[in-house]
Amino acid sequence: MKLSVNWLNEFVPISKLTFESVLEKINTSICEIDDVEEFKSHLTSVITVEIQSLEKHPNAEKLQITKAKSKDKEYQIVTAATNVKKGDIVPLALPGTQLDGKEILDSELRGVPSQGMYCSEKELGLTLESSGVLIFPEGTELGVSVRKLFLWEDTILVIDNKSITHRPDLWSHFGFARELASQLKLPLSSFPLESKEEFGSDNGGLSVIKNDLAHAYYTLAIQNVQIQPSTAKIKSRLEKCGIKSINNVVDVSNYILLELGQPTHFFDKDVLGSNQFSVSLSKPNENLLLLDDTTPKLPEGILLIRNGETPVALAGVMGGKESAVFENTKNIIMESAIFKREDVRSTIRKTNIRTESAVRYEKGLDSFTCVPVMKRAIQLLKENGNPQIQVSLPQGFNHTENKEVKITTNLNFLQNKLGKNITLIEVSEILERLGFQVSTNGNDISVIVPKFRQNYDVTIPEDLVEEIGRTIGYASIQTTPVSLAVETPIRNPLRELEKKIKTYFSLELGFHEVYNYSFFSKSDSDLEKEYQKTILKIANEMPDEHSFLRTSLYPGLIKQGTVNQDRFDRVSIFELGRTYHKLNADKSLANEERWFGFFELCPHKTNEISPIENDFLKLRDSISNLMEFLNLKNAIWQTTPKSHFHPNASLELSFEDKKIAELGILHSRYADSYGLKRRALMGKLHMENIVNLWENFGRKSHFIPPSNFPEGQLDISLLMLDGEPTDKFIGLVKSMNIPELESMWVQTIFKGESVGEGKKSVTYRFRLMSYDKTFTQERFKELSDSLVKQAEAGGFQLR
Repeated sequence: MKLSVNWLNEFVPISKLTFESVLEKINTSICEIDDVEEFKSHLTSVITVEIQSLEKHPNAEKLQITKAKSKDKEYQIVTAATNVKKGDIVPLALPGTQLDGKEILDSELRGVPSQGMYCSEKELGLTLESSGVLIFPEGTELGVSVRKLFLWEDTILVIDNKSITHRPDLWSHFGFARELASQLKLPLSSFPLESKEEFGSDNGGLSVIKNDLAHAYYTLAIQNVQIQPSTAKIKSRLEKCGIKSINNVVDVSNYILLELGQPTHFFDKDVLGSNQFSVSLSKPNENLLLLDDTTPKLPEGILLIRNGETPVALAGVMGGKESAVFENTKNIIMESAIFKREDVRSTIRKTNIRTESAVRYEKGLDSFTCVPVMKRAIQLLKENGNPQIQVSLPQGFNHTENKEVKITTNLNFLQNKLGKNITLIEVSEILERLGFQVSTNGNDISVIVPKFRQNYDVTIPEDLVEEIGRTIGYASIQTTPVSLAVETPIRNPLRELEKKIKTYFSLELGFHEVYNYSFFSKSDSDLEKEYQKTILKIANEMPDEHSFLRTSLYPGLIKQGTVNQDRFDRVSIFELGRTYHKLNADKSLANEERWFGFFELCPHKTNEISPIENDFLKLRDSISNLMEFLNLKNAIWQTTPKSHFHPNASLELSFEDKKIAELGILHSRYADSYGLKRRALMGKLHMENIVNLWENFGRKSHFIPPSNFPEGQLDISLLMLDGEPTDKFIGLVKSMNIPELESMWVQTIFKGESVGEGKKSVTYRFRLMSYDKTFTQERFKELSDSLVKQAEAGGFQLR
């Protein structure tokens, strides 16, 4: 948001103070200033001059040599302009002026000195296109800067919008000046909401249908307007705040928006088909030609203004073009309304249209300004070229006219929250200066909130603490160390476990942690179908992609993988988060489950089966090693089909008959629907189950003194069918209870012509360790023979 310092100074005499002290107070007690800029400062050296003479350039057919005079100095200018003559008053850019990124120099053109350049409207920033030099009206003062001539000598404050999003009263020059006056202890010198203009006695034939779709809605008929350019004052103030001047009627609406912060709108009365207005909801398949020349198909249920049955405006957002004020308009209808901020926000989201009016409405305005703003508009219309207008009596309603917000608190509460001993007199003085009505009884304080702060802004005692704190300055509150007893912190096993697992995945496996929203779309719930019956829709309407609480971490991880798949060969990410499940139909809260989800995008092509299988086995072994690291030994992998995994790559890990993890290759139909171009491995750990098992088993000491004897190693390769699971043989070996067997795993899987079509060669590696003697060749052969016999007994073919 942009604020004119000159405009602010019209309401509060900040020029009496140093500019630096004003800026400091704004930054420390009101809001953050993004920038301070001098408006069109580059035009300071562009002055008005009168052309005294013209003659042809001796060496250039299209150039003229002119003599121009300011108040007390004469200049020689070589120009190609053809629209100037003797006696014209024109703008002259003196040497050193920057225009369109170029510096005007004192130079020679074809051997003739030239001391500057005459300027067009385009070069001064008045229009996008122009032809010829700008010629000022006869009698224009000579030797003055065009900044002064166009009332551009001003300083602009650029306010960080985020810092005042909770303060709708600050989104205007008067509102900001009112706040400055209270903070700087200066008087307000002008009150535009107290205009003395009078309304007419008749209703102008207008009527407004009363309903609950707006806090307040008024219309007013105005006759005998004459459309013409606005005064220089209004034009310059609009331009300095980034709004283009249109005409002397529309400009008044924009001027009031910047001055008082309440949007208004003017309709051309003669093109409307009815004198009846209403606030209504859009119907299916309705559309409306808007002021920006777009005709969006309106979503059903957004707020409209209707003239009779015809929609003429998006309520609080933008007016319709067919009823807009143009050069032939003679009679107008003024609208002054306060809409519910929830409805305006919904319109912004559904139409993707955000205007200066909508930005203010969505903050939550109060309806007390509706009628005073209409009086101010009448005053401005008269001052801006329409002194002969006739006005009617406003028609409409105000549902919140008698609204009052009262807050009760006490001095002890304020002192404890502030951390500073402040007196009752100081509290009363600060709040009254800010516009609050304060009454006290002992240490008890009762406060009536001013109308311009009562809508969503100041509603609870803590808000009063903020008002006092920012006014006295947070820097004035002494920093004191908090007194706390030194106690042994309560142990949190879940946090300990989370830290261990995150450390393992990040440092050992090279994964990166990600964070996703706790919301997802209805289509995302298709991924883990077993949870579809437990999804919980968010009560406050959200975009479709964020309309449900998530029941799975997978969709968020897959979307992260999709975004990054073209940036990295391998994407390895994990997320620690909650899922939400509505288990009962009653009003009880949803059940939360904590998961550790992981996702890895393979660098191989989708038809490169062997490398993908090796990646899968490697990740499976990493999860097994994690369980070993947590002392949860002998966890068992089992093939468990799941709809979101590939049928031949879907595993579930159990310990003590409790599911603790799952792992699989994402099914191709889901990979395609999310736009993945490569195979993805993913899985999750059930944190609640693991932490309970870890507390009962993992935290027990499983230390075994290292053996004094060297370990042994055996490999055995078996021929299997391509779709046959590899863990079947591992189960057979475990049943043998070999005392020297420390661990076993699948070392490699090979497919090719040498093993036959539809078959694979699986090599298992066995790690052997003896704690009382060295292995002998006889024992190695005995163990090898027993493994071969077990394989043959299980129906496996030795390769």
